[in-house]
Amino acid sequence: MISSNEFQILLGLLVAYYSLVMLGLLVGTRRLHFDRSPSKPFVSVIVAARNEEKNIGQLLDHLLHQSYESYEVIIVNDRSTDQSASVIEEYAAECPVLRSINVESLRAEMPAKKNALSLGIAASKGEILCFTDADCLPPSGWISALVSAFDKDTGLVAGYSPYSEPPSESHETAGARGLLFRFIEYEEFKGTVWSAGAIGLQKGWLCTGRSLAYRRRVYDEVGGFEKIKHSISGDDDLFLQLVRRQTDWKIRYLTNEASFVTTVAPSTLHEFVEQRVRHFSAGKYFPPAMKLFFFTFHAANLLILFAFVSSLLSGLAIPLVWPYLLKCVVDAVLFFNTAPLFGQRKFASTFLLMEALYVLYNTLIGPLGLIKGFEWKPEKSR
Repeated sequence: MISSNEFQILLGLLVAYYSLVMLGLLVGTRRLHFDRSPSKPFVSVIVAARNEEKNIGQLLDHLLHQSYESYEVIIVNDRSTDQSASVIEEYAAECPVLRSINVESLRAEMPAKKNALSLGIAASKGEILCFTDADCLPPSGWISALVSAFDKDTGLVAGYSPYSEPPSESHETAGARGLLFRFIEYEEFKGTVWSAGAIGLQKGWLCTGRSLAYRRRVYDEVGGFEKIKHSISGDDDLFLQLVRRQTDWKIRYLTNEASFVTTVAPSTLHEFVEQRVRHFSAGKYFPPAMKLFFFTFHAANLLILFAFVSSLLSGLAIPLVWPYLLKCVVDAVLFFNTAPLFGQRKFASTFLLMEALYVLYNTLIGPLGLIKGFEWKPEKSR
């Protein structure tokens, strides 16, 4: 059985590891600045949509009023059984830059969303391919902001996609529902810091398909989605990893507010868990070294919190408290240096609570993505 001194040494090693990772992310976020490119290539915006009649109109209102001049919009209607096709056709009749593709059946072995996106890419004309989701609201300067990040050596650009509050029957959000939404906002912000920091360190592994762009040449060089077709998700982060490992193209992350693509947050805990399980599922296909890295990091985070709570319950044993206090200092340094980049200063008074919830979230929800099955827009949701 491990002794008290040995446990303190273990905690010391874990907090040192945790601190190095967090400070590394801070260094990465300081390396995101770049000069804007004046180039204005033709752009294709590609969106895979399935049963999105409630959202697709708003998306198209935003996509068809971009400040960028030379672009097309391709909506891939993936076997929708609602009125999505009718809505898209109404817009297409009045907007020549909009085209739609109707998917009638899946290709063997290619997951639904990747199949839809690959069909859209095949039909597109753009040198730069931009991607978002059907339930998103890209601002008018979104395409311009993405394109401005592409110098001659850059192959992929990732962006931030914050959540807006889901509609409520009451005018005020309170209690558990309010806490859930605040945590969903914070968790997305944390993922963004991981994504931006890692890209700044040239170790990118995570991004979101809600605000993503890459060159058609990059897509062709890595063989499209063929090498990652075994994962239902991962058309964003697994694709980014392919680009980083198999090409010499640079990867950039945007912190320009004009590029922030909002989307409505999941309205219930069940919806949130299902969404995050889908996101986590791509982790099954991460390289072994990356899996070990994240397992060690999250285990360290959990054990440091566990030791702190145990100390409080047993009368505040100081030797077990200091690792958590040091973790809080490191978390504060990272938070107060990155929150302004993404407009999340509002968490200044609650970020310690959010950090504690974040540890539990990764411990309880993360493993479900490795074992639980799911579909993209399953039949039962129609």
